[in-house]
Amino acid sequence: RGGLSIPNVIGGGDNPLSKGYSSRFAGTGGVFAELGMNNLLSLRLGVEYSGQGGNRNGVQAMSSNQLLSSIAAIPGVPAEALGMVKDIVPGIFYADVKNTTKFDYLMIPLSLQVGKDFNKSWRVYVGAGPFVSFLLSAEQVSKGRSKLYADATKTKTLWDNVPPAIQPVIAGIAPDLVHALDSEAKEFGTTDIKDDLRTVNAGIQGDLGLSYQCKRSKIFLEVGGNYGLVRLQKDISNGSNHIGSATVTLGYAHRL
Repeated sequence: RGGLSIPNVIGGGDNPLSKGYSSRFAGTGGVFAELGMNNLLSLRLGVEYSGQGGNRNGVQAMSSNQLLSSIAAIPGVPAEALGMVKDIVPGIFYADVKNTTKFDYLMIPLSLQVGKDFNKSWRVYVGAGPFVSFLLSAEQVSKGRSKLYADATKTKTLWDNVPPAIQPVIAGIAPDLVHALDSEAKEFGTTDIKDDLRTVNAGIQGDLGLSYQCKRSKIFLEVGGNYGLVRLQKDISNGSNHIGSATVTLGYAHRL
């Protein structure tokens, strides 16, 4: 079966890094085996790809860990200056960009299906059960140019957050760093964030389906959803989010 996934990154707690997400479009698909128990019940086990994630547009909180990694890659920035900035820059900064978070999972769902036949060909059914999923990749795709701000109202840049007594010292040994933290609008790109996330998740999933039987084969349409019960982030300081998506799939099955 395969089709459309409409995932979102569901926030929890008061951490700004967890907030502001909306749904995006992704794909889902895989294979399954189903064991019929009687005319009413069956047990289904699947292995499938699940696209997860979400969008955030506009002024949004971002982790300073990513910023420090970018600063460390700037040619000519000495470790001394980087150490000063690390002690001064807040754990969260703000930028005005378009951000898409993409997670790719290998999901293994197990569900109990309950159905009812209508004449010889049509069947309506519902199913629900647990799933376990394994993170294949995770990236944050940010588009746009923005200054880096210390607050969501964009009244202070990160350079304004540096104490005046230290500003001349940093400017003297790393002028490129001043531009990055103050006047220069930074070009955002793609960041691999897999190492910041838990590699295994588990949760609940379910579906509602309509199938058409033709001899030993059937085609079906399903709508459903899933929700991860395990927090995404390893470190809660980077946010507290859960995966979840609605799905619409078409499928084909053959009875052995």
